[in-house]
Amino acid sequence: MRARRLPWLVPLLSTLVFVRSLPAQAPDVEEPLESFVQEVVRLWEAADVQALVDLIAEEDQIILDTGTGIENANSRHAAAALRALFAESETVGARAVRVTVASTAPPRGFGEVSWTYRTRGAPLEQSRSIYVAAARQNAGWRITELRLMP
Repeated sequence: MRARRLPWLVPLLSTLVFVRSLPAQAPDVEEPLESFVQEVVRLWEAADVQALVDLIAEEDQIILDTGTGIENANSRHAAAALRALFAESETVGARAVRVTVASTAPPRGFGEVSWTYRTRGAPLEQSRSIYVAAARQNAGWRITELRLMP
């Protein structure tokens, strides 16, 4: 009688082991725009140019203005401009002031960041607003525009 049960018991146990070893399916939760802007703030405070550039839109073109005028820039140009900006400015702090979802189809929005900094070697603190526009793409939110406001 024991030998009879084994033929169907082996496939059953192997099925249970297979099902148990499958990775858990995470729910498809989209990152809120607020979280994305907070990540941009964190990276800006750290002057992490590479991580900021990694957030550029998949088409590798953004509207950029780091104080020298508005231009279309690819990721290499944006990295160079951000490196130059951070080389001459020391960040004191940054915080998200406002986050607005502009549309849901396609998902787009923007954030306003208040950046407090001082020119390297100078004691005076200054403040500027940073406009960060973003679009939701396959890989999540991506920067489409980055401008320092006067």
